[in-house]
Amino acid sequence: MDLQKYKKNLIWLLIALLFITQACTDIYLPALPDMAREFGVNPDKMNLSITVYVYTQAFLFLIMGVISNLFGRKKTIIYSLIVSIVASFLIAISSNLYLIVLLRALQAIGSGAVYVVSRLIIKEVYDREEQIHITGLFVLGLVISPAIAPVLGSLIIGIFNWRSCFIAIGLSLVILVLISLRLIRESNLHMEENRKNFHISKIINSYICVLKSQVFIKFAIVIGGAFASFYAFISMSSYMYINEYHVNHTYYSFIFTAIAMGYLLGNKIMLYLNKRGVSPRKIVQAGIVIALIASLIMIVSLISDTKLMVLAIISMGGLITRISTAFINPPIQVEVTHYFKEESAMAIGLLSFLQYIFAGFGSWFVGKLPLNPSHSIVVSSIFFASMSLLAFISIAHKDFK
Repeated sequence: MDLQKYKKNLIWLLIALLFITQACTDIYLPALPDMAREFGVNPDKMNLSITVYVYTQAFLFLIMGVISNLFGRKKTIIYSLIVSIVASFLIAISSNLYLIVLLRALQAIGSGAVYVVSRLIIKEVYDREEQIHITGLFVLGLVISPAIAPVLGSLIIGIFNWRSCFIAIGLSLVILVLISLRLIRESNLHMEENRKNFHISKIINSYICVLKSQVFIKFAIVIGGAFASFYAFISMSSYMYINEYHVNHTYYSFIFTAIAMGYLLGNKIMLYLNKRGVSPRKIVQAGIVIALIASLIMIVSLISDTKLMVLAIISMGGLITRISTAFINPPIQVEVTHYFKEESAMAIGLLSFLQYIFAGFGSWFVGKLPLNPSHSIVVSSIFFASMSLLAFISIAHKDFK
């Protein structure tokens, strides 16, 4: 297989891997209210199955890059996915919520590997001119999952039950692991050198070096605010649509799909602007402005007194929020990998760690608000959009490479 064909096939495989590992959460979103009733818990406790998954991912982002430096990109992804496959099947037969939460932590291992190691593969296989475009395509996996997985989950739940969602995830990962074994070429050419030079103190110092950078912290808060807002919406949307406004599971999944498609639109516009030479800073700035517009739109729902109007306004706000994320996410990831040249694996791992710490916080924050689900979504959207804005304002022009 020639290099160009390999590059093309590789990115579609990485997108598929990201889609399935992200679908580990998205596919069972329509079942969250039913699961809460089955286990006799409130939404706050039921959301532990999301929060623990996200926090486990966050921790893994710190070490997956290092592990793949020592043992190779391909092996790290393959073995991590095998753990996720086993956890998925065990979740499907478990009857204790807290055991499921523990298994969700194991299931997150595959997602953690795919999310971080794939970005390192992209950096090593594609040249810099291709990387923003390829990263934008790669992140489609994050878009396709919330766009399609809830619909698939709703259909599976309607025919079988929520447990079948995890069986579907496990079987899909088995297929992708078999394809990965044949397709992925090892792109880390410095494993032996990395092993000889490996010292845990050196790794810790590298992380400390990245963390000492105020620029890195500001980048992390900008992207973290976007992710926290998104995960707050994910975590509370089913309770709003299904419990608060009595939308059935199928209609909810289609609404969620329409909202998730906002990322596709935003990604198309972002790629167009990138090809036209618009600077990463201006693209991110546009994303921040769009997020603020979404928050302002959601505020209107607080003074609306009809069910249809509230749902329409919050759904529109959610759609626009997804568009803004597409402007913010890829440029900042690429900027961070090139800002920290020698520590790029640690920097992208740490960025992803903080990104998902914010995501988990968003899921926790929206569940803890003493408000009804729709108002909780509005308040969290305003809070996290403001956080991203304040961090972006403090970033100097020269800090964008």
